[in-house]
Amino acid sequence: MLTRTFLALSAGLVILAGCRKDLRFTEDGVTLDFSRDTVLFDTVFTTLTTSVTKRFTVRNPDANAVKVDIALVGGAPSPFRINVDGLGGESFEDVEILGGDSLFVFVEVLPGAGGVNTPFLVEDFIRFNTNGVDQSVLLQVWGQDAVVYRPDEFVQGFPPFTYVAGGFDQNGNQICGETVVWTPEKPILILGYAVVDSCNALVIQPGTRIYVHGGGGLWVYKYGRITAQGLVDQPIVFQGDRLEPAYQDLPGQWDRIWINEGEAGQDNVFEHVRIRNALIGVQCETFPLDPSAPTSAAKLVLNNVSIRNCSAAGILSRNYRITSNNLLVADAGQYCMALTGGGEYFFNHTTISNFWSYDVRNDPAFLLTNTYQGIDGVVQVRDITGSTFQNGVIHGANSNEFLVELQPGATTNYTFTNFLFRTDQPTSDVVHFPDQPSIIRNLNPSFVSAADQHLSAGSPCIDRGINSTIEALTDLDGQPRSFPPDLGCYEFVP
Repeated sequence: MLTRTFLALSAGLVILAGCRKDLRFTEDGVTLDFSRDTVLFDTVFTTLTTSVTKRFTVRNPDANAVKVDIALVGGAPSPFRINVDGLGGESFEDVEILGGDSLFVFVEVLPGAGGVNTPFLVEDFIRFNTNGVDQSVLLQVWGQDAVVYRPDEFVQGFPPFTYVAGGFDQNGNQICGETVVWTPEKPILILGYAVVDSCNALVIQPGTRIYVHGGGGLWVYKYGRITAQGLVDQPIVFQGDRLEPAYQDLPGQWDRIWINEGEAGQDNVFEHVRIRNALIGVQCETFPLDPSAPTSAAKLVLNNVSIRNCSAAGILSRNYRITSNNLLVADAGQYCMALTGGGEYFFNHTTISNFWSYDVRNDPAFLLTNTYQGIDGVVQVRDITGSTFQNGVIHGANSNEFLVELQPGATTNYTFTNFLFRTDQPTSDVVHFPDQPSIIRNLNPSFVSAADQHLSAGSPCIDRGINSTIEALTDLDGQPRSFPPDLGCYEFVP
């Protein structure tokens, strides 16, 4: 059997050799066809050690085969690297392309630090010479310097992380009282998790952009503190580090902002912040390894914040206090907002909109429950105290986008007023829905589109709100509110 196989293979090689012998190469000048004449990379961070790869094809339009010399003009110093039909290098001689056939050229780039804070352009060329005919493909990339946090701490059971603020000094003593400031001069790039340790603080200035590599996030450990205060025209942005257009609205590119409990008066504040494309936008909870910890005394403040395109949840709260004015949470694979366990909430002018289109979604856009399951597997029933939800919209593609699930045995003090719901749950309880005429059930809020939650003319949300709070005198866009105001985070502008 082995002999027969060998003979068959030998015969095949003879046939191939015969075909190869008859291959005709033209010596005439041939103009090659390229699938693109420019390979353009979107912004690439100069401090990364890997880059995205792009490709293009080179086609020989002649009936005969050709031999092509291919070279990266910039040579070894170039930030670009090329691969021709599986072989890497800077130059390639007598590359054969059969008549009417094509080959692939792959390109990757790692621009060196530019020494400037604004994006800078880097260019090179790939030159093709086919029997004296010179052609070239332009390579372009925008490089961007960044402040990078790389993990240097590896603790079993936790993701790799590095300390942004706090940690331990060279003698092993815990650092306390440190405040680190992120400024907009350079983007912040997080690889792994960046941690704000106990009794330390992170301040983020207006206009700062934070890019997080896949699987990474920002962790404010218990009794740490974050203050991220942007401006309406200089928001603070959290997103993934893939900047190509295909990733603009792709969910799940990074993990989450994770915030643990804190002391009363030491609130974690987000103002004019945009969070997008995470697994979970913000997860605020008491530290899981202490399942009996009381509801956090510190609050999470979310004023003029948008959270979009999260593959699991926009906001996940466990035993936390939240205060919010002008909040948009749109499109999540499970819940846009899940408030679980104990809590104290004030939500004013909130738009929750879930038109998730990536796969089937069975969970409602909004969940309020007084139970949660600790790491020990024990389900606890906690108090919900002094909570107000007003001037809001909860809508989406499912027939029920609003769910309240409460277990007896704890305080449940909350009210919804001036609200539009899409729900099949009852809202006739006058204890928790005290102003019945202000409740709108199952009317279309008339968003501009599923992706744009601004209101259209004729929306039932227009002029259906109640006046409240200095923080909500303008909407999420900074537009002045009318009186009475509209429901949701946006005021209708004719």
